[in-house]
Amino acid sequence: MSLLDFPHAVDYKCGMTTRLNGTHAGLFTPIRVERVADKIADQLKKIISDGVVKVGDRLPPERELAEQMGVSRASVRDALQQLEMQGMLDIVHGGGSIVRNITGQEIRKTIELFLERDPKRVLELAELRAFMEAWAAREAAKHRTEAELETIRGYLEEMERDFEKGQIRYDVDFKFHTEIAAATHNTIYLHLIDNIYSLINYSIKIHREEVFTGRGDQETILNHHRTIFNAIRDGNPDAAEAAMKEHLAFVVREFKRKFFPDGSPQDPGRPA
Repeated sequence: MSLLDFPHAVDYKCGMTTRLNGTHAGLFTPIRVERVADKIADQLKKIISDGVVKVGDRLPPERELAEQMGVSRASVRDALQQLEMQGMLDIVHGGGSIVRNITGQEIRKTIELFLERDPKRVLELAELRAFMEAWAAREAAKHRTEAELETIRGYLEEMERDFEKGQIRYDVDFKFHTEIAAATHNTIYLHLIDNIYSLINYSIKIHREEVFTGRGDQETILNHHRTIFNAIRDGNPDAAEAAMKEHLAFVVREFKRKFFPDGSPQDPGRPA
């Protein structure tokens, strides 16, 4: 008879257990045999959660994924279907697998209805945006890559050319701000921002095309964007946050002046 070198653990006789001390009954855990498809799905989830692939990105084709992982296409297909059922992918027949927004989409349509009918709701969105984007500018100054900086610079240069031509393209303004969001490298924030894409896009369109129509306003906004860019370029989080706060405080202030000249709006039934 031999005794394993576990104190007060298990006696073995002829390879059979004869006694198990209750103190060590939980020493071992069952071995879980994972399916290949589950392991593939775990890898794909990780690159999505780490922000390696972003909302709207297309994953490599099944054949390429199978070759890179050394597995069968059937296992890859099974894994992709798992992620589709979990709401992380859209599988387009003949078009591959596209990363979905992981946050809820239904609320967006309801909020869009509010924005279409009530300037007060647009003001609320502008105020929320000011809070979120000040944080984003700070994080972008800490984490941006050179490639991201060059993309932000490109949008700034487009806005400078538009200013010289007397043009207003709100979509370039929007891209400038969303690229700053991407430079935060915060995956959850990116999904949240994407989920309110049309809301912020609508907000910027309202601000730029209905509020900031004068040449002086356009120059002020351009200078704000230059200051934000310079702070992110220099890796100065405090300056980036302050510049974004100044920019969006100006947006909110001018929006109030344009649409609520008698003072801040009040909701019906709420005392002034």
